[in-house]
Amino acid sequence: MATDPLVDAVIAVHDPSRPIARAVASLQRSGLAAGTGLRITVVCHNIAVDAIAAQLPDPAAPGLRLMHLEDGIHSAAGPFNAGLAAATAPYVTIMGSDDSHQPGAIAAWLALTGDGRSDAVIAPQMHADGSVVRTPPVRRFHRGDLDPVRDRLAYRTAPLGLLKRETVERLGLRFPEGLPTGEDQAFSARLWFEGRGLRYAAGAPRYVVGADAVTRVSTTPRPLRREFEFVRQLLDDPWFQGLPLAARRALAIKIVRIHVFAATLARIDAGAFDADDRAEAAALLTRMRSAAPGFERPFSLADRRTADALASGAADAEAIGRLARARRRFGHPSTLVTRDPRGLFAVEGPLRFMAASALM
Repeated sequence: MATDPLVDAVIAVHDPSRPIARAVASLQRSGLAAGTGLRITVVCHNIAVDAIAAQLPDPAAPGLRLMHLEDGIHSAAGPFNAGLAAATAPYVTIMGSDDSHQPGAIAAWLALTGDGRSDAVIAPQMHADGSVVRTPPVRRFHRGDLDPVRDRLAYRTAPLGLLKRETVERLGLRFPEGLPTGEDQAFSARLWFEGRGLRYAAGAPRYVVGADAVTRVSTTPRPLRREFEFVRQLLDDPWFQGLPLAARRALAIKIVRIHVFAATLARIDAGAFDADDRAEAAALLTRMRSAAPGFERPFSLADRRTADALASGAADAEAIGRLARARRRFGHPSTLVTRDPRGLFAVEGPLRFMAASALM
């Protein structure tokens, strides 16, 4: 009688030009036995299974199965949801078809689960060029379970690593389908803020983010209203509204620092920042200030000036662009000092945040 594996790995692929063979091969070097230790599910999304099977050296290899999903939606949410629904192992992991794992990664992560006590083990990441992905900037010398606020878990948007399947089901976690971006934000946020026994796999083999996908992301910035659909969904969610203030602030800080500032500057650099974008950015900042009052306290002067310009709805694109670029001059006094002295040494304050990131 067949037994469930220890880990179910799910890869979503929609294009035969993706390096799917590399992704599968890296999982087969996970340190777990094929089939009994690790089962790999490749979800062929809006593409025939045969087209993907033709890219694999041995599509019938032990522990490897190919599924088909036809939903007509250009989003990884659907295939990831389908793969997770088909999983039966105690732990699951997801992967993009352009990515890979360093040898022995999953076995090393599994060793940190405390024999099933941990709801998630967060994988360390790196880019294909060898540079380290410095998220989440956890407390470097902390030993024990992670705290979602003090360990800044909101900065890890994608739930990469090992996820306890029972917890995914208990929390009803699914990737919302139909969003152009940010479909993993709500999934991860609920896991980080409701999960128990969370661990970061410091020093373990890494998840490697591929660099050779020519169609991974459109080079044309989206209108901000479309870009920020996932933010509005999160703010509308009763779950978010019921979080403690510290948790709401943590999520708001990350969303503004990482998503709002970057998307706005991308539109400005493309010469596409219009009146609708200006109104959208102002409305979003205003709403964020209401939903998570005080979240800007740990912002550097440069961050705060950018946020204020966007919230005013009056600053022109050129002025906002200058401010958004200035906040990237790390080490400049305006990026190190906060307007509110109480934010200077806060967990999210520039000094502690930069130090934690540097130590990753």
